[in-house]
Order: sequence, then C-alpha cells, then structure tokens
Amino acid sequence: MPTFKHAQAIFVGSVVFVILAIGFISLLGSTRSSAPATDTRAKAGITATLKLSGIVSSIDDTKGVIIVNNLQFLDATSNLGTWTVTPPSGFIIGSVGPGSRVTLTVNPTTFLAASHTLTATQIKIEK
Repeated sequence: MPTFKHAQAIFVGSVVFVILAIGFISLLGSTRSSAPATDTRAKAGITATLKLSGIVSSIDDTKGVIIVNNLQFLDATSNLGTWTVTPPSGFIIGSVGPGSRVTLTVNPTTFLAASHTLTATQIKIEK
C-alpha cells in the first residue's frame, strides 16, 4: 500500500506531466499553423490582397463583367479555370478586349470559389 509520501510524489509527477503535455501540444499547433498554405481557400484567407493573372475571353456589357480564362495566382502555376470578374468602379470596361492578358488585384472576401466570381480592386492590362 502506498504511503502518503508516495501518493504526493505520484500526484506532483502527474501535474508536471500534464503541464509538459500542454506545452508540447501548443508547440505543435504553432508549428503547424506557420506552414505555407497550398489550398486556394487558405491562400485567400491569409493574404491582405490577392494577385491573379488571366486572359480575357469576353466582356458582358449588360452585366458589366469581364470573363477571364486561365486565371491563376501570380506565385503559382495551377489554372483555376474561367472566372467572372466585376471590375472596380471607374474602370472603363471598353479598355480591355478578348485576348488581353490582365493582372487582377482582389480583396479575398470577394473571391468566391463556389461561383467562380470575384471583384477586382485593380485591373492592369499587360502589354
């Protein structure tokens, strides 16, 4: 039968073990969260603005949108497909035509992957 001293040692050892486990788990959590994000939704969530490029396929004057093919992040090579882009206010939609390569600056909250729509805060026409 354990004595009072043994019971105290077991209790203190258990408390120390729990504190070490909590510290180890928090260390693992901070290491995992600093890893680079490869998921599109994760990229959209961690950056202040997104930079994308693509090729204009058509313009819908009635809706005031630009259809962009081969959309991709500037720092990636994966093709995100065809997206409907709402230009920023003051942008002259006639200044861009089919076949033009554009660079878009986008607020991540308007980057809607489910509907393939986004709103650009800036559109730069590449030459």
